[in-house]
Amino acid sequence: MSRKPVRTYFPQTRLAELAARPGGIARSDAIEGALKSIEGMRADADSTITKSIAAIATVVYSARAGQLTELEIYKVLRLADQIVTLSGTFCYGPLDRVSRKLCDLTDGLIRSRQYLAAPIAVFIQSLQLLSPGIDTLGEAEIEKIEAELAKVLDHFGFQSLAKPGVAEDAEISLGAV
Repeated sequence: MSRKPVRTYFPQTRLAELAARPGGIARSDAIEGALKSIEGMRADADSTITKSIAAIATVVYSARAGQLTELEIYKVLRLADQIVTLSGTFCYGPLDRVSRKLCDLTDGLIRSRQYLAAPIAVFIQSLQLLSPGIDTLGEAEIEKIEAELAKVLDHFGFQSLAKPGVAEDAEISLGAV
């Protein structure tokens, strides 16, 4: 039994021809367009950050006898996570770092079943000082705030939720290509 080689014929279709052509837009143009699109959303993000900080404050300052319920502390964690996402996206470095520390604190409180409002209130004040549109703090003041908040985490013995080897304060500039 002899086998003859099989010939396969692929007909040229318009779709195949279009798919084979180079096209689209240049990488730099795509990045520039994406950056402009992100910048167009900055006002909405700033508003959402401000509302999230206010919502956390409302939850914490309405705590009874300095204790939050489990539902309330999970709400604080969700709102803090939203601030982390937006502050990281829009390059609000100090706000991003402080909100990450708030997530670490809240997660630690949940894990240890300590639903305390007081340590979260300290973070609320820091978030308000660092919120978008408030540029009254210099680098020295920001470093002092972050150092004091780190003491709160150390007091409770809570660790960062960041994966090992991932820089906690790594920032990507929207202007970098």
